Amino acid sequence: MLDKMAFFIYVIRTGSISSAARQFNVSVSAGSRWLQELEQHFGTTLCHRSNRLLEATQAGQTLYEEFSPIVDKAERISQKLAGFQDNEKGHINIACTPVYANHYLMDKITEYTRLNPKVTFNINVTPWALDHASTSDLMISANARFQGYREKDLLLVKRELLASPFVVVAAPHYTEQQGLPTQPEDLQDHACLVATTLTGSNEWIFQKGVENIVLKVPKTIEVNDSDLLLRGVSQGAGIAYLPQFVTQDAVENGALIPLLQDFTTSTWSLNLYYHPASVASPVASKFKDFLLENPC
Repeated sequence: MLDKMAFFIYVIRTGSISSAARQFNVSVSAGSRWLQELEQHFGTTLCHRSNRLLEATQAGQTLYEEFSPIVDKAERISQKLAGFQDNEKGHINIACTPVYANHYLMDKITEYTRLNPKVTFNINVTPWALDHASTSDLMISANARFQGYREKDLLLVKRELLASPFVVVAAPHYTEQQGLPTQPEDLQDHACLVATTLTGSNEWIFQKGVENIVLKVPKTIEVNDSDLLLRGVSQGAGIAYLPQFVTQDAVENGALIPLLQDFTTSTWSLNLYYHPASVASPVASKFKDFLLENPC
């Protein structure tokens, strides 16, 4: 019954039976049967379907809160025991923001697996990597950092991998048709391409001297992938606010031009989050060290 209770914990964490079944390496039908048997054992409904996700009932929430720490501790024990066998063998779950996954992570994993062929990976590409901290060994997530910014406290270790200032860019043919903004406020009269996963909202930050300007720009086109946003701005769809390293090649070859260069912007900060040494598996810790030595 304990394995079925652990399965239920992952059903609630992932929001679906199929995701939990993949975690336990069983079929979806077997997972559904486990859930039914667990409810029959306790004589009560433990979860119900809502908006295509499974959510805990009151009884299920009680089981989740009481048994979830036990599942986590059992997994930590298992990871530690596995570490005695071989630090160069094991599986690593990574939740990663798209921009780093697309530009760097796969190259790093390819390089690492050549040296460590017994290590396997699962990569969950998501703008909300920190939401998967309970099921991932490493989380790679970005935020817009500016003066006065404070991140919420997390029970994770954080190391910065990359930092890049935002730049405001547009295609030359867009500015020829629509004109050049000279002040941040002018952006409200332009088409703006927004990636809320990069900045947290449609607020673009500017600073000149001691003055901070937080400008809520129009959401002409909104995406959750910086490469797609780069493609749109390069084709003249509007003006974008992107990390400098994303736009560097396009600016150098003339496909994009930087705007509002008299103003300082916020900083795009990419961070690696991982569990403390007392919790982390040895194989994940080793790959973490490899990534920190040469992040890009």
